[in-house]
Amino acid sequence: MKAFLVGIVSVASLVAASAAAPPRLADYPAQPTLKGKPAEPVLSTPRARMFRTQLRRQAAMGPNFAGHFRLALWGCGAGCGYVAVVDSLTGEVFMPELTFDTVSARPGRKACPHSSDFELTSELFIAQGEVGDKVGRHYFHWKDGSFRLVHFEPTCVDSDDF
Repeated sequence: MKAFLVGIVSVASLVAASAAAPPRLADYPAQPTLKGKPAEPVLSTPRARMFRTQLRRQAAMGPNFAGHFRLALWGCGAGCGYVAVVDSLTGEVFMPELTFDTVSARPGRKACPHSSDFELTSELFIAQGEVGDKVGRHYFHWKDGSFRLVHFEPTCVDSDDF
């Protein structure tokens, strides 16, 4: 009986967490730390070298995410976005397998335009669109060189309201 009650409490906690309000950028604070010129990106992997022009161009603009990182975004040519993160202090390049795609409207399904939101003073990255096989708003926490999904909403908002 005790194990049964623990199981019910666990399930109830999961349901409550998924129904919780989405995180806000302010919920994952970061302090800007770069003083001076940003480091050149270190193109140490084949994938980083493949996108070297974008990485170099965007890294030169300095940090815009999580205190001292440059969150680099660029299109893939047809309604989607690639993501990379460059450490402005060291030049280390992180190339997560993370793309987000626009989903077109079809009968019975609304459109979901790809878009994103992030700030220099936050470790939260919000991507809207199709990520993997899920369509909606995806909330990722940047920590220790990787993104971890912390919240998902299966709804989309108009990109003007994002």
